[in-house]
This record gives sequence, C-alpha cells and structure tokens, in this order.
Amino acid sequence: MVKQIFEISDEAAKQINVASESSESSEWPLRISLNVDDNGKFNYLMGFDQSKEEDLQLKINGINILIDPNSMINLKNTKLDFVAIDGKNKQFIFINPNDPEYQKPDESLDSNTTHDFH
Repeated sequence: MVKQIFEISDEAAKQINVASESSESSEWPLRISLNVDDNGKFNYLMGFDQSKEEDLQLKINGINILIDPNSMINLKNTKLDFVAIDGKNKQFIFINPNDPEYQKPDESLDSNTTHDFH
C-alpha cells in the first residue's frame, strides 16, 4: 500500500461533507493549514476556501483539499480524523507524526480488548 502524503478518515470525510452541504461554500475545497508559533507549537486551521495558484490541490477520500506549500512541509504523513475525545462529543483531530507533541498510539490497545490498569 502506498502511503499518502495526507490522509482523511472515512468519519472525517463524512463530517466534512455534512459541513460543506450546510454552508454557502459547498462548491469550495477544504483548506488545511498549519502554523507553527514561536514556541514550536503546531496550530491547525481548516475551512472552505478558494484556491490560490501556489496551493497543492488533492482529492483524498472524495474531499477536494488545498494545502499551501509552507504547511505541506509539516503536514506530510498526517491523518485528519473525526473522533469522540471524551466518549460523546466528536471533533476533528490531526494525527501528525511531525508534531512535537505527537505520541505514537499504543498498538497493543485496540477497541476489541479489555485492559486492566493498576
């Protein structure tokens, strides 16, 4: 399997489509941007926007996205997902191995297994 430079989960794609249909910019692609502040913290931004000449234009999981070249450097191999963080309220998250705060998931934990923590 070829690794994509950016990935959008099925759940995130569904939610992006819902947001697109309920906005006045339903024909516009989704812009994904990343700014790094002075402390090295990654700040993710996304919203529907018109393309600019320098944008990288991709179609991933049925979603047209735009990424500016400066953001692409730090977004390589990132996955956009839509998950329940606290068990009920879902939100978009960026799983980015380039982010200094990234923690690799524990592959031994999966949703079909019960674990006792002491």
